[in-house]
Parts: sequence; C-alpha cells; structure tokens
Amino acid sequence: MTEVDVTVGDEQLPEPITNARLTELVADPGCPYITVSRGDDEYIQARLLDDGVYELEYREAADHFQVYTPDPVLVRDTMWSWIDGDDRWRKTVAWYRIDPAILELSALRGELTDMLDGIAALRDLSRESYAFGDATLDDAFARIDEIAAMEPGSDEDDEVD
Repeated sequence: MTEVDVTVGDEQLPEPITNARLTELVADPGCPYITVSRGDDEYIQARLLDDGVYELEYREAADHFQVYTPDPVLVRDTMWSWIDGDDRWRKTVAWYRIDPAILELSALRGELTDMLDGIAALRDLSRESYAFGDATLDDAFARIDEIAAMEPGSDEDDEVD
C-alpha cells in the first residue's frame, strides 16, 4: 500500500488511515466528505448528500469519474481498494466520466463561494469597528504613539483612558 493523505472536511488526518477508521468515517452522517489522495493529480473522495446518497468520485490526471450510490459498504470497499492499490475498485463500480463543463462550473462555484465568504467576513469586521464608537484609524495610531512614548516602568503604563 502506498502512502496517502486523508482529509475529512477541511482537516487532514494526522494518523495513517485504517479500514476500521474509514468504515467509521463513511458511516458518520456528520462527516462532510472524505478525500484520499496520492500527490496532486490522484484522489478518490466520497460525500454523503442530503438525500442519503453518496457521491463517489475519483481523479487520475485530467480524467474525473463519479458514481452515486446509497450503499456505504460499496463506498468503503471502493475507497479501501483504491487506498490498498488493488484494481478491483475500477472493475466493480460503473464509473462515468464527469463532463469537463460540469467540472469548470464546480470550480467557479467554489471560487464564488470563497469570495462571498470573504465579503461576509469583511462586512462583519466593519460592523465590529463601528462598535468602538467614533474612534478612527488616526485615533488608533495616535494612541499607539502615546504608548510608545511612555517610559518603561512608569505609572502611566497602568492608566486606562
């Protein structure tokens, strides 16, 4: 078995994956998705959709394939076969090629989601800045200058405005 990286959601597992651990992850409805990869161009991943069906996908170089199944055992067995380097995962599943246009739309959707999340974070940050009243950035820099000018150990260090 070659070394693989396992990511669950956004977290990379620190320990090597075992069949028992993979079984737990696939069965966990709270697990957003599992991605097992070898390098940058090879991976297999599964995610449980809201309707209880698994989306199972693999990639080799530029080729992307996928299948949908309600069977968690098939998902686990297919992923473990891929991890183990056994070729059965290719033959036991009716894979179909993902249309490159769909892949492009998925990538664009991911980029748009990231941008919207960034905008929301900036909006929240600007709301927090208003919570400090009428203070401006110039006021903050002036206060930094005051603190920097204080003598170490002076009583001024303990003063709070």
